[in-house]
Amino acid sequence: MIGRSEFYIKWLLYGAATFLMLLLQGFLLQYLRIFGVMPFLYPALAAVLSMYEGAFGGTVYSLVLGVLCDLTLPGPIPCFYTLVFPAAGLCAGLLSKSWLPAGLPCALAVSVVAFALTGSFHALLLAVSGKAAWAAAASTALRETGATLLFVPVVFLLFRKVYRKCHIDD
Repeated sequence: MIGRSEFYIKWLLYGAATFLMLLLQGFLLQYLRIFGVMPFLYPALAAVLSMYEGAFGGTVYSLVLGVLCDLTLPGPIPCFYTLVFPAAGLCAGLLSKSWLPAGLPCALAVSVVAFALTGSFHALLLAVSGKAAWAAAASTALRETGATLLFVPVVFLLFRKVYRKCHIDD
């Protein structure tokens, strides 16, 4: 169990790491096209941090990240990312604690799950609005996942550094 000041320092460091990744997204990745799509780090951030911090901490972080994402990016519906990211964080936290130990393979796997949830929810919203979108949404989600997976090791290494710094006794 960590003390109160260590708890605040840990989340302050995670916030700083997230800010660095958002700068990477905003100043580099939004101008980069891989497989015809832009790499999108937000779902990977939610998944990788949840891999380390577990279901509860990861879900709360993912909720905050979803709100931030909804406030700064246009989405198909209001609160789209606020609804999807906590589910992705919860799945990532549960998968890393019961199925695959935290590490780069797990980071890649939970990132794929986060993108699958995000893409499926987006396709479902398009289908509800009367558009035949499953094939187009699946194609875009697969390409976006592939483009982003190239950058997941950077996210993994940064969050691993924060985790190891804050969980010395674990």
